[in-house]
Amino acid sequence: MKINIDQNLKNNSYSDCPVTRSLQVFGGKWKPIILWEMENGTLRFGELKRRITGITQKMLTQQLRELEEEGIIWRRVYAEVPPRVEYGITDYGKTLRPILDEMAKWGVNHQPKQKMIAIKKVA
Repeated sequence: MKINIDQNLKNNSYSDCPVTRSLQVFGGKWKPIILWEMENGTLRFGELKRRITGITQKMLTQQLRELEEEGIIWRRVYAEVPPRVEYGITDYGKTLRPILDEMAKWGVNHQPKQKMIAIKKVA
């Protein structure tokens, strides 16, 4: 389905642009990675932190909160000591999977071009 976004862009109203709105919800460096890791089921905070190399605890917490606020993931807190918190993707969040799959395909196809650009910069 082709969506005409030209009308929004004529008024320089990028905040109304569907692509901009989508990227606000699940874009950035970490959110797609978080969603990719959560695809196979429920994960605890520590499991996510171990799987995602380079993310800080503060950033992971912030990104999870934003995804939860948007209804993309759910959070379950167990009244235990030590506290146990689990995260999973909502049915609404699962609608992003085809988009993430296409992003992954594009990334694989773009990788050789990226390498060529890097070689040209060195030369």
